[in-house]
Amino acid sequence: MKKLLLTAFLGAFVSCNAQALEVTVDNQTKATVVMAFSYLDKTSKEWVVDGWYNVNPQKKGIINLSTDNDIYYLYSEFSNGKKLEGGNGSIKLKVQERSFFYKQDDAPSSLNREVSFLRARGNSGKAVIKIK
Repeated sequence: MKKLLLTAFLGAFVSCNAQALEVTVDNQTKATVVMAFSYLDKTSKEWVVDGWYNVNPQKKGIINLSTDNDIYYLYSEFSNGKKLEGGNGSIKLKVQERSFFYKQDDAPSSLNREVSFLRARGNSGKAVIKIK
């Protein structure tokens, strides 16, 4: 089984007042990827869960997360059935098939399944995720 390679490349950009965490997703596979994120919301100062963001096959997408924290969590599913999840420092959070946004401590009852979000880190408000 071919493994998916996730490389969180730390951008060499310096920003004193990051308005958002800019996540560039480089999907080098032949499958569409849908992604959910958890991050420390810069307005509410609470951890939120936000999904889904789509990146088409062999395309790049830019996702701006409303946070000034470089640490975030990520869960991905691919149209070919593969998933990107878990690992050291991962957390279990709920998702559903349609778009969602909620505070980690206040998950709506409509969320129908729990998955494992992996821990990731940007650098000075930038992150690049390469999926091969």
